[in-house]
Amino acid sequence: MKKIISILFILCGIFSSMAYAQGGLTYSGTVIGEDGLELIGVSVAVKGTSIGVITDLDGKFRLNNIPPKSTVVFSYVGFENKEVKVTESKERETIVLKQSISSLDEVVVVGRGSQRKVSVVGAITSVDPAQLQVPATSVSNMLQGRVPGIIGVTRSGEPGNNFSEFWVRGISTFGANASALILIDGVEGDLNTLDPADIESFSVLKDASATAVYGVRGANGVMLITTKRGKEQKPTVSLTANWQIQSPTRQDTYLDSYNSVVLLEEALANDGLPSQYSASDIEMYKRASAGQLSGIDALLYPNVDWYDTVLRNSAPAQRYNVNIQGGTKRMRYFTSAEYYNQQGLFKEFSQDEYGNKSNSSFKRFAFRANLDFLMTKDLTLSVNFGTRFEERRGPNSNESRDGTYSQAFYEMNHTPGWLFPVSYTVGEGEDQKTLYSGSSQYQNNIVARFAKAGFYRSTNTINETNFIVDYKMNWLTKGLAAKGMVSFDYDAYYMRAFNADFATYELNDRTNYNSIDAYTQFNTDTELAYLGNDQTTTYKLYMEFQLNWARKFGKHDITAMALYNQNDYRYQADLAERYQGLVGRATYGYDDRYLAEVNFGYNGSENFMRGRRFGFFPSFSVGWRISNEAFMKGTEDWLNNLKIRASYGEVGNDVYKVNGVKQRFLYQAVWTQIANDYHFGTTGYTGIYESQYPNYAVTWERAHKYNLGLEFGLWNGLLNGNIDVFYEKRNDILTPYLTRPQWVGVNMAAGNLGETNNKGFEIELKHANHIGKDFTYNASLTFSHARNEIRNMDEPATKTAYRKQEGHPINQYFGLVCDGFVTQADLNNPDFPVSTFGNVQVGDLKYRDMNGDGFIDSRDETFIGYSDVPENTYALSLGCEYKGIGFSIMFQGVDHVSRYYDAEAMYAFVNGGKVKEHHLNRWNPNQSEAYNLTHASYPLLHYDSYGDHNQRKNSFFLKNGNFLRLKNIELSYSLPAKWIRKVAMNECRVYVNANNLITWDKLDGLCDPESEGSNRYPIMKTVNFGVNIKF
Repeated sequence: MKKIISILFILCGIFSSMAYAQGGLTYSGTVIGEDGLELIGVSVAVKGTSIGVITDLDGKFRLNNIPPKSTVVFSYVGFENKEVKVTESKERETIVLKQSISSLDEVVVVGRGSQRKVSVVGAITSVDPAQLQVPATSVSNMLQGRVPGIIGVTRSGEPGNNFSEFWVRGISTFGANASALILIDGVEGDLNTLDPADIESFSVLKDASATAVYGVRGANGVMLITTKRGKEQKPTVSLTANWQIQSPTRQDTYLDSYNSVVLLEEALANDGLPSQYSASDIEMYKRASAGQLSGIDALLYPNVDWYDTVLRNSAPAQRYNVNIQGGTKRMRYFTSAEYYNQQGLFKEFSQDEYGNKSNSSFKRFAFRANLDFLMTKDLTLSVNFGTRFEERRGPNSNESRDGTYSQAFYEMNHTPGWLFPVSYTVGEGEDQKTLYSGSSQYQNNIVARFAKAGFYRSTNTINETNFIVDYKMNWLTKGLAAKGMVSFDYDAYYMRAFNADFATYELNDRTNYNSIDAYTQFNTDTELAYLGNDQTTTYKLYMEFQLNWARKFGKHDITAMALYNQNDYRYQADLAERYQGLVGRATYGYDDRYLAEVNFGYNGSENFMRGRRFGFFPSFSVGWRISNEAFMKGTEDWLNNLKIRASYGEVGNDVYKVNGVKQRFLYQAVWTQIANDYHFGTTGYTGIYESQYPNYAVTWERAHKYNLGLEFGLWNGLLNGNIDVFYEKRNDILTPYLTRPQWVGVNMAAGNLGETNNKGFEIELKHANHIGKDFTYNASLTFSHARNEIRNMDEPATKTAYRKQEGHPINQYFGLVCDGFVTQADLNNPDFPVSTFGNVQVGDLKYRDMNGDGFIDSRDETFIGYSDVPENTYALSLGCEYKGIGFSIMFQGVDHVSRYYDAEAMYAFVNGGKVKEHHLNRWNPNQSEAYNLTHASYPLLHYDSYGDHNQRKNSFFLKNGNFLRLKNIELSYSLPAKWIRKVAMNECRVYVNANNLITWDKLDGLCDPESEGSNRYPIMKTVNFGVNIKF
């Protein structure tokens, strides 16, 4: 890496020397706004040449050796361009730029193109790319809280975990994936594999008017990312370096051996089971927990903190990015290279002689090149090429790639710390040997697995190539242009694993503990051997052809677009999945006041039979720029923009999943092979049987979306805002039949049975101002509310009303209603309902008999709490800058959401396992009932399945999932221009930054509110140190 940085500095020196190699005039000065404040980052370019610079932190610029009689163009976002004729050398020139009213010329990326922001009539939110430069483990982490209505779901913080989902305005379907479509440069991609430094623009399309041009793929919203491209300028080099320290947002709260054994004995007594430990044993565990034991006593009375034993307190990560941007009249380029290295939390135990580690790790090497060739004044050929090589390494344990399960964390959560030490040492001198501990029940010592069981290495090699042709056909008719794109993506995954069995040992003869004969052995040590490999290949081919037409006739602005697209996706040798579609759009604007847009999509899917395969999905939207009306004259000084917009549209969905697996050809019967089940005489033969009946009538799921929006800008940008109200109705949702009898013995195909609605609103407010000439500040607030409801899902009409999911949100929690703890008075009451889950004692949970039949069983389960999808999300961002010193802070939160503790926190001694700190506040049988009713926050303890009555899904364990999180805080310093010019730099910024630093919630510190359980890699908080340099 040091060599790379050295080469970059040499290249920068070469570029700098080239710039001074020509003869001509010198032109320098300062660029300011009408308020007298210096403007940073203004583009200063010599018209018709590749000569150009940007203003530094003091608003200053300097052009050397420019041709005589040159025209210098000053351009800056939000300000009007200014041209200055230079006939002689000038020093200390002052250039004043006028602010364009409310930045009306700002262009935003929309579906299949771009539009002026003021002309957009769909619900589209643009994200400032500068906000995405905040260091984080992934782009999805950066997005949370920055866009109203976006909920990001990340399952774990495991190194290299790329599996994230984004919900736009909540969720509206229960039959398939509700995640938004992500497009990078027009092609479906993975947001977490993208380097933030490469992002040029980021837009989120929310309503049907904005997403209709993506047809079936845009039903759940669309996220559009465009990467940076070349510019007609001299080469500029940017370098970003970031170093991270990562640690879990939550620490484990398992009790030490002494408290665990005390509670274990109490649980055994509560259930009438024999004691396992004597009073003297308990006293020894007390000493062990205080660190007072050694030798054989420490082995017999261990106090193992498995989290502390296996995990480091923190893990490092580092990311480097270098990019070069520039171009000439004929060719423009942007290239970038990235290196990312993320280490895991596991300590190093591996005994592999070849140096393979037990810790998990992830590395990525990435390169991107976007090239534009201006072949003629009308013809442009663009090539986008990206390649990535990703490597994951880790121990030979079951660590799922999607972050849903980790064997390492499972073992740490379930192996008691009082049963045995991590290991024993037997023998002396050269005969000394380490024996990893275990028992008949706990044979998978996780430290032994890390040390001896082997390792894996997996790689992903990804190539992405786009060819784009853009041809202006003004010769045929003014404003006509054609565009074609072909994209081919290739992803090759390869994993090799090496495995060895390992033995664990249990001490049985304490008098001879230094001899291996004193131990019972479980399993056998074997030599490391090749376990095998897994390799898969995915191919994606995308093609589109687009015709665009744009004309202005007086006060009339008209645009039209027609597009054909085809998407082929092939996994291994499977039959390729194909989508085809026609898309059309027409827009009309009159005098920048009245706006209208019509979109349609005509899409085909393989999932439906002929006659139902194609769906037509239209959308309509209108807008009115009230601020441009004559009757608003006189308000320009304080009201710069006021627009209302409304839209209606339909989009389709054809995705249907069973147990998370996407199904294909939904209308067809499914035939399954079965072995040795067809008998002719006494011999069984392999055959097939119909495992799913067909449904020839199945067709598109449809979403009907309504949106009403208000946009405003006040006091020349001091306050800008958007308010949107939306309603969505989904019908014909693809879902399994619930009313068909199961005794037919065959699964039923999907049907168009479901119906939901989803409604809510979004608010976004932004304020920016300055105090004096040196202090600037900004603030933004986002709030969104979205609540869905299931209207129909084919539930039996005779199903009891309180047990129905209809009428409740998607993913609504269902369980037993808990009315506190059982008392002696309850047990004395002859009408007290009888639990079918086991014997009930004083201090157990008291459930409500919903159907009044005198029994507590699964028929008493009803809706409890909220769903697992937040109804309300909000964020507050604050920032300021003074003489190069910058500070920013962002708070993010959710409301109206429920979540369970994970099972390890809810239940005590499951499978003979562990207990946590909050179990100390249990119903204590040694205290009075009155005391327990006042102080107990956990029911009576039980051992393993004896606590089955309490170990149910119920309202007692369902907790308030609201949280407020300090999502990001940053302190930065931009070095003065007079310092950095001496080393040929245009900009140098250093910063320290933290993500997920503090969280306020109602979960008692037991789990992170965004995690999905403790048997997986935890959600991480990060502290980052970095530098941004431009040459």
